[in-house]
This record gives sequence, C-alpha cells and structure tokens, in this order.
Amino acid sequence: MHLPPIPPWRALLAAWLTLLALLGTAAQADEYDTLRNKWITVQTGGPGIDTANPDIAAAIVRITATAQTAWNNLHKEAGRTRLWDDVGVTDNGSDAAANYARLRSMAIAYATTGSSLQGDPALAADIVAALDWMHANLYNTGTVITSWADLEFAASQASMTTALLVYDQLNATQVANYTAAVDRFVPDCSNWISKYNTVSVATGGNLVDLCLAVALRGILGKNGGKIAAAASKISPVFLYVASGDGFYLDGSFIQHSTHAYMGGYGTAVIGGLSSLFILLNGSSWAITDPNAGNVWNWMSKAIVPLVFNGAMTDAVKGRGVSRCGPGDHGTGRAFAQYLLRFANGAPAAQAAYLKGVAKAWASQDTSWNGYVDSCSSPGTSYTNYYSGLPPYDIANFTAVMNDASIVAASPLNGNFNFAGMQRVTHFAPGFGIALSTFSKKISAFECGSSENWKGWYTGLGMTYFYTADQAQFNGNFWPTVNLTRLPGVTTDGSTKVPACNYENVLNTYDWVGNSAVDGLHGSAGMQFTLAPVTGSTLAGKKSWFFFGDKMVALGSGIASSSAGAVETVVDNRKLLAAGNNVLTVNGASQPATLGWSATLPGVSWAHLDGNVAGAGIGYYFPGTASLYALRESRSGKWSDINTNSGPTTTYGNNFLSLAVPHGNAPSNGSYAYVVLPNRTAATTAAFAAAPTIQVLENSQEAHAARDIALNVTGVNFWNDAGKTVMDGALPYLASNRKASVTLRESGGQLSIGVSDPTQANTGSITLEIGRRAASLISADAGVTVNQLSPTLRLTVNVNGSAGKTFNVKFGGVSLYAPKAVGAAADAYVRGGSYAATAFGFNGYTVVTHSSSADWIRQGLYRFDLPATPAGASIASVQIRLTADGVPTTAPQNRAFLLAGNGWAEGSVTWNSKPALASATPLASWATPTAVGTPVTFDVTAAAVNAMAGDKKLSILLDSLDSSGTWVSYSTRENANPVYRPVLIVNYN
Repeated sequence: MHLPPIPPWRALLAAWLTLLALLGTAAQADEYDTLRNKWITVQTGGPGIDTANPDIAAAIVRITATAQTAWNNLHKEAGRTRLWDDVGVTDNGSDAAANYARLRSMAIAYATTGSSLQGDPALAADIVAALDWMHANLYNTGTVITSWADLEFAASQASMTTALLVYDQLNATQVANYTAAVDRFVPDCSNWISKYNTVSVATGGNLVDLCLAVALRGILGKNGGKIAAAASKISPVFLYVASGDGFYLDGSFIQHSTHAYMGGYGTAVIGGLSSLFILLNGSSWAITDPNAGNVWNWMSKAIVPLVFNGAMTDAVKGRGVSRCGPGDHGTGRAFAQYLLRFANGAPAAQAAYLKGVAKAWASQDTSWNGYVDSCSSPGTSYTNYYSGLPPYDIANFTAVMNDASIVAASPLNGNFNFAGMQRVTHFAPGFGIALSTFSKKISAFECGSSENWKGWYTGLGMTYFYTADQAQFNGNFWPTVNLTRLPGVTTDGSTKVPACNYENVLNTYDWVGNSAVDGLHGSAGMQFTLAPVTGSTLAGKKSWFFFGDKMVALGSGIASSSAGAVETVVDNRKLLAAGNNVLTVNGASQPATLGWSATLPGVSWAHLDGNVAGAGIGYYFPGTASLYALRESRSGKWSDINTNSGPTTTYGNNFLSLAVPHGNAPSNGSYAYVVLPNRTAATTAAFAAAPTIQVLENSQEAHAARDIALNVTGVNFWNDAGKTVMDGALPYLASNRKASVTLRESGGQLSIGVSDPTQANTGSITLEIGRRAASLISADAGVTVNQLSPTLRLTVNVNGSAGKTFNVKFGGVSLYAPKAVGAAADAYVRGGSYAATAFGFNGYTVVTHSSSADWIRQGLYRFDLPATPAGASIASVQIRLTADGVPTTAPQNRAFLLAGNGWAEGSVTWNSKPALASATPLASWATPTAVGTPVTFDVTAAAVNAMAGDKKLSILLDSLDSSGTWVSYSTRENANPVYRPVLIVNYN
C-alpha cells in the first residue's frame, strides 16, 4: 500500500519542527553548561574573581597549598591499592567520602582563577585517574551500602562536584560510570537506603542533601529528568510541620524526630537550598513550589533569633557540640554565607534584610581574629572573619561590607520561644541568653555514631550567657567543662553510658514551656526528672524569667533519694589562661588560686570579672543564699566525648563555678538567683542594695517573680488546680490550670501573654488578674474576655496551640494600684466570768456562740485606712481574714461595724468593747472548713464614711451558731504573714 505524497506545506512544517527540535536540544545542552558553570563559580569564585582582593588572594593561596599537598601525597603508581596513606579504603562509606573530599580540593585548585595549579594538565590527569580508581575500587554500582549518609550524599556530592570541575577532561564513558554510581545510591532523592537495603522517607537536611546530589548528577550527565526530580521532590522541606522533622511555625527546626537541630541538620537544609536556588532558579528546572517562599520566613524566625555576635547557640546543635572545630561562631558564619547566597536571588525586600543581617554578623564577630583551629592537621590560623572562606563567599561579603547603602541590622532585643524544640533565646543590649530544656517530645540529648557520649545535662536547663567574651563556648569548652555541672542545671553528678544509637531521652513530665509579652520579656519553666537521663531519682521544678537585662531563676520541690550531693549550678564560666578572673562576694575579693573552693554562707551578691572588658557578670541572691564556689583547672580530649572523629590531644581550660547546694537526699529544696550580665562589681553591689526584683512565690504550686523597674511579672502555675499568686497581701493572678503567664503594665495599659506549657491541654485556661480595665485593646483569636471589672477575667482556648503564647492587651488600667494594709489592732473578747479579761496579743481570735455566757467569744479588728491618692477615689474596700482553726461543720459568722475606734488590743474586754454602729451586719458567711482558707467581705460604704472622720475602721465578728462550735481567725501576730488580716482598697 502506497501512502499519498506529503503536501509541500506539510513537508516544510516538518522541516521546521525538526529544526526547532534540534535547536531546542542545543539550547538544552547549553543550559546544562550554564548550570555547570554556576556550580564552578560557587566552588571557585568564577573566572572574574578579584584576585587583587587580599582576602581572596589569601584564600587562593590556601586552596592551592591544600591541593598541592594532596597531589604530592597522592599515590600515582600502577597497581596502587589506595590513593593516600592517611585516608582509608576499608569502609566504602566514610572512606569514599573522605577520598572524594580530597579529590574535590584538588579539583577546586585546578579550576580556580589565580591558582598556580589552574588548568594544570598533569593535575587534571591525576584527578581523573583517581576518579577512575574510586569508581573501580570503592564507589560503583556494585558497592554494598555501609554508612548510608556518607555514600548517599557526602560521597555523591563530592564525586559529582569533582567531576564537574574537571568536566572538559572526561569522556562519555567516565561520565556514565560516575553518574551510574550516584544512581545506585540515590535512585530517588525523596528516600534513603539503609545498609539493610530498607528504604525510608528522607526529611529535612537529609532530603536536601540527597536532592542536591541528584541535581549535580543531572547536570554532569545532562539528564533533565534527574534535575527536574531534584527540583520537585525537594518540596516537602518547604512545608511547616506540627510534629516530627522539619520547620515549625514558631521557628523551631527538628531532625531525628526529637532533637533541636537548626545548628546541625539545619545548616544542611539552608546550605543545600541556597545551592539549589542558585543552580536552578532562572533555569528550565526552577523551583516553582508555592511554599518555597517560606524560606524567607525561616531566615527571620528560625535563624536570626539563635545568633548572638555572629555565633549560633550550641543549644540547637545536637550531637554536633562534640565535634572539634570553630564551634558556635563557625556555625553562625556558615549561616551568614548562606544568607548572602540566598540574597543574590531573593526579592528586593528579602535581599536587603539578608544582606543587613550578614553585614551585622560579620561586623560583630571578632572571634576569627587570631583564632587557631587546632582540630585541623596542621592547625589552621585565621586572621579575620574571611579566613578559610571560599573566594565566592568572600566576594559576596566584600560586596556587602563595601556597599554603604546596605545598613547593618540592629542587634535583636526581645524574647523568643521555640516551643516546638523547647528552646528559648533572650536578647538585650550587649548580651544574649539561650535556654535548653527537654520534654515528652524533645530529647535531653542525642548520642549517635559514637558522638556526644556525655551530653546528659545539655538539655536539662543549661543556660548559655553570651557577652562580649566571644570565645566563652569555643576554645575546647566542651571537652574540658565538667559536663555534669553545666550552667543552669540542677545536678547530683550522676551519669549513665548511653547506648549511643540515636535513642530518645524524653522527660516524663509535660510541664515544659514559655510565655512572652510584647515580644520583650518571657517566662520559662520545666518540671524534670533525671530518671530517663541518668537513672537518678532527682526531680524538681525550675523557672527562668527574662526581664530586660536580667534573668531570674527559681527552683522548688528539688528532691532525690539517690546517692550524690545535689546542687543547682548558677554558672560555670571559662576563665582567662591564668585563671585569675576576680571573684567578688558581698564586696570581698575571693582567692584567685586554681584549686580553691569554699562554701560561702549568707551571700547577697557575687561578681565575676569577664575575660574581656565589659563582660563581667553579676549574681544577686534574694534573701541571701549559701553558695559553693570552685575555681579549677580542667583538661580533656575531644575523643572523650566523640570517639568517631575526636582528636586525642589533651586540652586544658580554667573554670569558675558558683552553685547553690541542696545537700544529700533533699526533700523540698529550693533556690532563687538573678543573673546580671555586663555588670561591674560596683553596679552589682548597687543592685543588691536596692534590688528591682521581687520573688512573689517560689513553691510547689507556683513560681512568680517581678521586675518593679520594668513593671513586668512572670508566673508559672505548676498544677491543674485553682491557684492564686499574691502581691503581698493582695491577690494578683489566679489560674485554674497549668499555665505560663507574663504580664507588663505600662502607660495605663496591661499586656498579658499566656501559654499552655504542657501542649496537652485540650480545653482552656482561665485567668483572673487583680486589676480593672476600661477597655479591651486587642486579643488573639482564642482569647475570651469575661469581665473588665472589678477584676479582669479571661479564658484562653489552648486546644492544639502547641505551646503558642496568646496575647491580650487592655487599656484604661488604673494607674493607682490597690493598697493593702494590715490590722492596726486585733483581739478577742469573752463573756461570762471572763468579761473583764483581755485576750490580746495572740496569733488568733476565737469566734463562737453558746447558751453558756462563759463560752461566748467575739473577734475585734481595727484598720487604719490609707490616704487616697490625688485624683483618685475609692472604688471598693474589702477585708480579708484567714481561718487559722476550723470546725468540721460550717456555722454562720457575721461582721458588724463598731461605733468606736479607741480600744486597744492589750486591754479591750467584753465589758469595754465599743458598741455596734448598727444592728445590721456588714456581711455574713459560712465558716471555712479548711485551715488557710480566706474569707473576704465588702466594707466599702463603711470605709468611705470613715475617711470623712478619723480614718479608722473597727469591726466585730460573732457567730449565729449556739452549739458552741468555734472558728479562729488569724491576727497580725500570726507567724504566717500570708494568714494575717488585711484591708484592701481599690481605686478609680
């Protein structure tokens, strides 16, 4: 059968389509070249790098020297069995990654403009031959998976980068071989394959690393499908999560299900995404996921609030704290690099923000000036912030630092709660604090791959104080500090060898959380037990209140039946090389000799000089405390805490620790201290002489503290039961459930932040505040205001809130705080044969009625009314009496106004008591049946009348029950100040 001839126009169309297809193929091929050149630019700085820039020139010298050393030591002989004597070949995972990393360093020098090795044909030949040897012996389609992470992204990325850098020297067979190996280990970047060949879903940093490896493989092999897969399968990382691995709405980042890891796997996420954005955006495989814009929110919410002076807190580094290296400043600088990489392709507003942040960090971070990284071999010396960076990143920093139009970001000031990972950071001018806690969802620490063997206490309330002393947590801090006495923890020194198999070490208590107000001040708390961590029975309740430039720490219920002396470590600071930082206690300098220790009684304040000017820290102890001080020289090896990669060199540091001792087997220990960063001994002494911090309560029911200078109060309610925290004799704040609450009064406004720290309350929290307001200014969804007067009442629906702080603000809050005055006189009188006998000066009054006159008793109380503030008027007046002795029944008691106030408690009797002003009682009530129960009744009208006269108010108590059942009420002589009678005046 013959087909009809093709019409001429159709033949012409077919020819055009063929030509367009060929042009499309050529364009696609050119685009692969474009992507490859982008990656080479990131690795080397590109052909246009400014080699006259002294920092870039120094980087090129370093790159060249590193490559030359590797090349000199490379085995080049026929039949070689390894590439380098000091790099193994027995483990195809870690050894493959290490060999490829060294080859990559050689390839970078080969491709770097200005290097004496640039374009060296002999070097290129040796690199390619080594790649072939790796493919034949260590990394190919037949390789058995051992260390999956090393094989699947470390070796994959390094091998692909090396091949891309020497691409012009490769033939098609070599490209096919190298890419086939990556296909073996990463056939699908959304999954990872274990050594048992089980396939698991990749998340977080692992997902990003795997997809970057696949993208590089696609570029090398000119396989658009692979690049497209990397661009699309990265999408899950952009989604916010409510549990497990990933980013949370509050800025938390979790990896390995239960670990705070922004400073570990988070660097892989941000670094890998910055590379993928650079590579793919603007190409045919651009990342188009609509959720990719979440990246910009992460910068401000998940990264910046974890960095002080360019250092990212180790509180979010997981087991990475056990790795020898530049530490927190190294992590912070890596993020600064990635922020600038993102900025190069970010929308204008985001780019300006990222550049401003990076400029601020680079300006603030002076830790690199003269820093020596003893972990590398040979040790690497740094001269400035740019030392050790690739030329590409130095060029990015230089452009930003030299651009006067880019304004460095202002230092942070505020309180940041990462409820998803149980971390809190707080910033005030000149310093920062990080707090690390653990819960039923977040592990105390992670040990895995033989890393972080001694991390027991890092999540048990460790407090990091950041000052101008930028090396405090560097300089071999982790292998030399006493890891059972970290700052902020309550400890008995107990330890337990972990299985080190990435096991979760979870708290058995759910009260772990934080609240904040106005974004400036916060309250955090943790109920803890050492049982899952070390096996000890030590347990207790701990709170931290962050008030501007101060931190208040309270503890209660500290109990243990295990062996070991219990103490709360106020601080444990790394000292100068001489170890002689001045410690001043109550104005007296303490010995500066290493090895000195002492238990110091009656300590009101202490001060420790910093390692640099302005970095001294003051400590204030409300009500004084016994303080154990220890100045010691300590030594250790990184291999003690990291047997995987830790150097065996022994390092030494000096430390000064201060601790509140609780003794052996405490049953209800407590502590209270205030940390005052950036103070001198003189300013610390001045604070102690006139402290602005008040401890309102430190009990098993609640922790409460106030900064009267800032008018900020923090309260942590520990139980699901009604509880009122008193402000002296006045009720201040009540809650019906476990809650964290922070309040701030300013300019007639009251701001409140409240959270469910348990993240388990499926209902609500009801609060009552001893204030009245004229109006509601604002309230988050979920907050219901029940009343504005005479007290504020609100209910917060916290179901599913994940530890979030709910905020509400009121206006027209009275500038006149309620006044409370104690009784000026109190006594009881007795009838019958006792009618002429005085019963004053007791700690109680007795009220009873009977058919027998001898049995009748009545109570008398007199109050001197306080002066009314100018411009104010009395709104209400109440008297509060507290039951000191109670019956099993509840007889009816009454209060009457007395006509006279001239009686004296030491002489008043039944016969001499004043007459009743009226036969109508002021109030009546059923008597309490539990000791300590208050009775409050209104006397407003009587008080207002009294203010027009002698400003005194006397009342009499009697009973209507004739059975002789008695009740006693506390007097001003009662030993318990909370029980004493009080008259409370509220003002308009």
